[in-house]
This record gives sequence, structure tokens and C-alpha cells, in this order.
Amino acid sequence: MEKFRKPLALFSTILAFSMLASACGKSNSNEPQSSALSTPSAESSAPASASAPASNADPVTLKFWTWHPSADLYKSVIEKFEASHPGIKVDLTVMESKDFQTKMPLALSTGEDLDVVGVQTGAMPKQIQADLLPLEDLISQTRPDWQSVISENSISQARSQADGLKFLPMASIGSMVMFYNKDILDGLGLPAPKTYEQWKAVSDKLRETKSDKLSVAVGGKDAWIMDEVAWTIAGQQSDLYNQWRYNGKKLDGPEYTQAAAGFLKVFADGIINKNDVMDMDYTSSRNAFTSGQAAFFIQGTWEANLLLDSFRKGNQVNINDVGLLPIPSVEPNGTPSIRSFIDLGLGIPAKSKHPKEAMQLIDYLIFGEGNDLLASTFAFSTNKIGFVPDASLLTTPTAQESYKTLSDLLNHPSADRNNNSPFSDVAGQLLQKMLISKVTPEETAKAIQKEFDTGKYPNE
Repeated sequence: MEKFRKPLALFSTILAFSMLASACGKSNSNEPQSSALSTPSAESSAPASASAPASNADPVTLKFWTWHPSADLYKSVIEKFEASHPGIKVDLTVMESKDFQTKMPLALSTGEDLDVVGVQTGAMPKQIQADLLPLEDLISQTRPDWQSVISENSISQARSQADGLKFLPMASIGSMVMFYNKDILDGLGLPAPKTYEQWKAVSDKLRETKSDKLSVAVGGKDAWIMDEVAWTIAGQQSDLYNQWRYNGKKLDGPEYTQAAAGFLKVFADGIINKNDVMDMDYTSSRNAFTSGQAAFFIQGTWEANLLLDSFRKGNQVNINDVGLLPIPSVEPNGTPSIRSFIDLGLGIPAKSKHPKEAMQLIDYLIFGEGNDLLASTFAFSTNKIGFVPDASLLTTPTAQESYKTLSDLLNHPSADRNNNSPFSDVAGQLLQKMLISKVTPEETAKAIQKEFDTGKYPNE
């Protein structure tokens, strides 16, 4: 999943000063987001033991290794944790993602003195689970109501990654959504599209008015993006992705064939113009949208900082108001949806000398005020139930409604976004071939399954 983490990490660094300053600047009143939450503040509802000093003796120092978010974003959050937990100090190390994937498992296996570690989903949990503590009893002692404060789906996904609950999920990422330029839609006199017909009406009207704006900017040159779009369309009908990923269901049957046909239809109907996008990669498609040259931009939920006016102003994004919607269902009976999966978790090494204090830090970062502060930077999409960014961050009705849509999509996915990354590129290349040749959806589905049957890309 490395490829899909890069965009997420990129923008958290950019946001470090503008967004964390906003979030922390409003935190002097003991938990700025509590008035905006639809449920009582998790931090304020915690038992006294969750925020009590670890000890009346010498302070405990917790060694915390992770790869995300950035050290800049963590700095003020950890300072606030230490102020509210005077018996605990935190020694934080944030590594580049690839270094972390190598160094952290090695450190666990050799008995390095660590107390809290970030956990990347995918292959890592199985690799390191023997070196992690089971967390159910520890978190129940610290926060008895913890299961009511976090997405049930995220906990289910965490359990599926290891034998027992070996890490707690902090954040999720989701597959393709559709960002839109409200100024362009307002100029056309058309609403943000919730149906396929409304979506097509935008591209039709742009053509009729001889506009120089693109209807949709998407990285058609990047095979993995095309694979993501096709799976998003498949998810409008069923959880086929999970059936294939975990249960061995074939892709040359009617369900994936229908998804490939729907993918082709979006291009054939001119909603996405293949002549415009097949030479676009991730960066150029994003640039087309952020410079105001496209009505829509299809990309993952990690681009949600585009909803923030402060981010747009600080990063030369030439759009007054950005919204977010699921890709409309291609079939009339479909349900617009995305795939999502936990991306960032926190665990406690089995050899930690301070597991109770380590759980206090994890509680603060996943269920408490620390999570609110980090989530307010849009460095990730939190799994905490009821979190709503401060009103000063989402400054328009479009942005506010879009954040609600984003949260609902992430918390109620059609399937997991537990990607088989090597195979994603191969499947995407075959989808690209279908777009530029006369290969049919049926032939494409069969070719994708045939390639998977080679055994070179096992679903492990």
C-alpha cells in the first residue's frame, strides 16, 4: 500500500503550520471541538485515571516511533499531552514511511526499548503481531466506553489484520471520490451532481457552451488510478472487492464485467474525455483542477484538505469553493459509495516497560483531544465517532456538507480498501487498453482474471 500513502503524507507536512496553528490556537478553552461534536467529548467523558499523572515519583518517558503524521504536526499535540499528564514525557521519532517499514519491525524483534509504535495496515500487522501486546484489557481499563467512541467498522478491520486486537485504528483512507468546483457549476446553473444524468448534464453543457474547461480531471495515465475508479464503480453494486480479495471470487463473471462496462460508459458518454485525460498523471490532473480548469477532480479521500479555504489560499489553489461527492452511480439501481480501510494504527510493544502509560498516550491520540487536534489539520480522516472540525476550518456550507459526506462514506464503505497494490497496476493497464482499443468489457474482465491466475499477485 506504499504507493497510496504518499499523497496522504505529502499534504500533512504542507498543513503543519497553517492548520495546527488554527486548531491549537483555539484549544485554550479545554477542548475546542467539544461544542461542535454530535456526541459528548470523548476526552471529557474519560475516567479520571485516563488523564491522571502516571506516577508521583520520577516521570516516565515513552519512546514513540511512527511514520505519520509529521513531527511538526505532533509537536504541539504532545506538548498538550505532557501538560495534562505531568507524570509522562514522550520521546517521539517520525521516520519516512519506507524506513519505518524496515526499522520498526527489526527494533521490535531485537528488543529495542519502545513503548508506542505506529502500525501500517497490510502486511505489517501479521509480521509484528507476536511483538505487540493485546490491547482489549488495557484500553477497557483506561476508557471503559471505548467501543462507543470509535467506528465499529474500523475496529472490525483492525481485528481482521491480526490475531486479536493488537493495535487501535487512528485513521482511515478511502478510494475515489469526486471533488467539484462550485464556481463552475454555479456558472452553468447546474447543481452538484448526485445522479449519473446530472453528472452527464455538466459535461454536455460545457460542450454546448464551448467552454475551455474540462469536465473531469483524472490521472488516466496512471494505471492504479484507473483500477481504483473501476473498483469504485463495482462497489456501487456490491462488495465484490471483498469477495475477490478474501474469498477467491473470480473477476471474469457478470459483476466485474458490469463494472468494466460502467467504467467504459463514463468515457463513451463523454463525461470523462479520454483525449484529455489519458496523458494526465496524478500531478497534472490535480493541477488542472486546482488551477480552475476542471469542473471535477477524481482522487482519493486524502485530498480532502482541498475543502479548507485556508489550505487553498496557502497553496495557490485557484478555486473559491470546493465540494466533495461520491462518484454518481452509473447504474440506476446502484448506491454511490467508496472503499475505505484503516491506514494508521497505534500499538504497544510486548516488551514495553510502561504499558499503562503507553495506553494513556494512545487513548489521548485516538479517543481524546489529541485526535481532535490532529484531525483538525486534515492530515488524516479520523475513526473517532462524532468528530466535526471547528467551524473556522470549514468556512462554507459546501465544505461543511462535504465533510459530513466524507465521514459517512468512510464509515460506511461498500468494501475494504485493502489494496493488492502490485496487481492494481496490471489491472489498470488492461482497463486503459479497453479505453483506447476495441476490447470489450467481457474480454477485459477475462484478461484481468487470466493475469491474476498466473499466481504472481497473491491476495495475501
